[in-house]
Amino acid sequence: MTRLVYCLPSVFSEPEARGSPGFARFRHAIALYGGKWAFPIDRTGTVTIPIRSVSLYPIPALRPFARSYEDVCDGRAQELLESAERLGVRLYVLYSGGIDSTCLLVSLLKQATPAQRGNIVVLLSHESISENPRFYEDHIRGKLRVESSLRFVNLLAGDDILLSAELNDQILGSDVVAQLIVQFGPAAIHRAYDRAQMLALFAATLSGDAAAAAFYVDLFERIRGAAPVPIATNFDFLWWVNFTTKWQACLAYVLLFTPPRKARALTRDYLDTRFVSFYNTDEFQLWSMNNLDKRIKDTWASYKWIAKQVIYDYTKDAEYRDHKTKVRSRPVILRQQALHNRFLDEDLRFSNDLAPEAYLEPRNDFVA
Repeated sequence: MTRLVYCLPSVFSEPEARGSPGFARFRHAIALYGGKWAFPIDRTGTVTIPIRSVSLYPIPALRPFARSYEDVCDGRAQELLESAERLGVRLYVLYSGGIDSTCLLVSLLKQATPAQRGNIVVLLSHESISENPRFYEDHIRGKLRVESSLRFVNLLAGDDILLSAELNDQILGSDVVAQLIVQFGPAAIHRAYDRAQMLALFAATLSGDAAAAAFYVDLFERIRGAAPVPIATNFDFLWWVNFTTKWQACLAYVLLFTPPRKARALTRDYLDTRFVSFYNTDEFQLWSMNNLDKRIKDTWASYKWIAKQVIYDYTKDAEYRDHKTKVRSRPVILRQQALHNRFLDEDLRFSNDLAPEAYLEPRNDFVA
């Protein structure tokens, strides 16, 4: 028996898995979760999926948390700069020009000594520059070392720190809120949780399949019941689903690009110290659970306003603060790379040919 950290969701459609108990419903997760890397693992432990899996990143126990978002960003930046210095390695930053990676880079620049700045390498692309051209001209070009984003594959399972901006979506909300606004208007953001609107929202995503939409709303309402904080609004509901079920997939998918020659270098210590998401800390999660009112105001452009304020305080770019919205940047880089692996198990070993009986979980919450 094998428990998986992640598997490529194309497995869901293969004949040997498709007929397994629960897979007919589970396959809808690909559409609902927005992309080919969808692999939901419920961090509350409420829902069992049709694949034997393990969560590496538990939700911290709720406790009062008074630090501000900016203070958490500053502390994290200082920690990572000192870690790179202590390990004697470079700090490679995966930079897209979007809100999450710009907030990350601003936080590093605020805390870095001149020597530490010289140790930062910004991995970017033409798209990174065009997404935030003023920041590139004022704060990166000629001031920081830059290399192509495509180089990230060669850095996987290496000695240097590879730093991403993954998980700020999970901290600050969910991009599904954009669909909610399109379908029901901005007032739906802070409306008291409305099951009928969720049914309609999910049905639209699932090509009108009302039965599948109802199944997932029921499932997510169970996860809502496990929340240690009140999930009172539509926004809260979509955030909590994102926060609890997409965390691990957002981190682990990129690992499937690890070249086979470096696979044995993938260890838990590597995940904890070298393959790092800036926002993957208990402090960010505690901030999120204690500040349900600080993620969005009353428009889609105000989503992640608190991160944009951190950026503005450093750059004074009011245009970016007031009008920048989320762009899905990761697919631009990833689709230019070759996937080397299909499964990653709890021992952090890759495989391409696991027998279905080794990883399927017949007793699961997706069985009709």
